[in-house]
Amino acid sequence: MLRPPGLPHLPMNAHLATAHAPGHAGTGAWACEAAAAWSAGAPEVADPEQASCELASVYSPNQLRVLGSPSAFRMRWRRGAMGPMLLSALSFDVEVELQQQASQSFYLVSTQLRGRAQIDAGRVQGGGGAGLVVIDSATCPVHKRFSADSQRLHVRLSREEVAAACTQLLERPLTRPPEFQPMMAEGSAAQQRWLALTALLFDRAAAPPPPALAPRLYRQFAELAILTLLTEHRHSYSDALAAPVGAPAPRHVRRAQEYMRAHAAEPLTLAEVAQTAGVSLRTLSAGFQACHGTSPMRWLREVRLQGAHADLSRADGSVADIALRWGFAHFGRFAAEYARRFGQSPSRTLRR
Repeated sequence: MLRPPGLPHLPMNAHLATAHAPGHAGTGAWACEAAAAWSAGAPEVADPEQASCELASVYSPNQLRVLGSPSAFRMRWRRGAMGPMLLSALSFDVEVELQQQASQSFYLVSTQLRGRAQIDAGRVQGGGGAGLVVIDSATCPVHKRFSADSQRLHVRLSREEVAAACTQLLERPLTRPPEFQPMMAEGSAAQQRWLALTALLFDRAAAPPPPALAPRLYRQFAELAILTLLTEHRHSYSDALAAPVGAPAPRHVRRAQEYMRAHAAEPLTLAEVAQTAGVSLRTLSAGFQACHGTSPMRWLREVRLQGAHADLSRADGSVADIALRWGFAHFGRFAAEYARRFGQSPSRTLRR
């Protein structure tokens, strides 16, 4: 396979960046720990042709070229479903090139955990080390080169679900699927938020929630990932989404508030709340911003924290029982958020 322009050779021992991701102190190291716990014991494939076929069975058709020693080639790849998303951790032991065809059915968001990657997506070329976030749009082929010490975390999102969310935000049909800029700008808010979300997803993959909560919680994570991409990162409908939108009538906001209060302990999605209120995602968000100066899900988080605070103050159960009662499945994160909000730990409130 001919080497396309814009993809320079990567040193076999390219910089191993395992400390902090650029622009977001601490996230890189935290993601490393979560990903290492989740991907430990990933199966190995020593044959490049077999590796290419296995990748094609889950992603898109590709051509894999080994640039280092063929005898040293090892692909380590673990993947697992998280509701409608597919998470994976992928690494090779030698420098490789990967020519990927357009997937047609999904978007693939890759976060560089260590090593370096170089990307050629036609009109856009670039690369980087730890913290580099690359988005493969469903209709665009891409050529990639990875250093020998490269490891990446992947989040695969359904093209149908991304398009449906964009349709809801715009309140009109799409003429074609969204096409994203291939890379997030280093140090941008989009990159920082995606790195934090990636760390959260792989932390949750390493420590799954109770089975009864998992399906709805995973749908909520998928919605968060899709809305983060659509609202934070540049794509073909970004200008249309930036156009002003009117706030809904107060009754729609009140209807959403009533529903969220009644179902505060459940892992609600924004789409579910908007459907109940009878408005679009975008209109509902605008209404909450106008009425409360915050988003619907942040408003819901405050309701949950206040409810947990009231139950803890009454000593109505253990900290774990009350956290689950109000929809907090991750006890460590609940304790941290509670302390930020009320200036003391949940256990201290309970003791008092």
